[in-house]
Amino acid sequence: MAHRRIHDDEQDVPRRRQLLDASDLGEMIRSRREQLGIAQLELASMAGIDPGNLSKIERGNRRSHLDTYLKLCGILGIDLFAEARP
Repeated sequence: MAHRRIHDDEQDVPRRRQLLDASDLGEMIRSRREQLGIAQLELASMAGIDPGNLSKIERGNRRSHLDTYLKLCGILGIDLFAEARP
């Protein structure tokens, strides 16, 4: 299944913010999904994950593999940056 990536010019993009744990990222995923008007079932299908797991990820009740977060963020147009701290 081809993934539909949401481009920055399609919607307003939230500002950068520091994520302290996986639940912060889940909240950002949910917020972006809702902003784009994508149903949980549709996003789960696009990402190839169980809708129940997506719901738990968004609520911060489930930790998932990094690959799952990267896939969800890629579909939603959320860029993740890794920087070494001084």
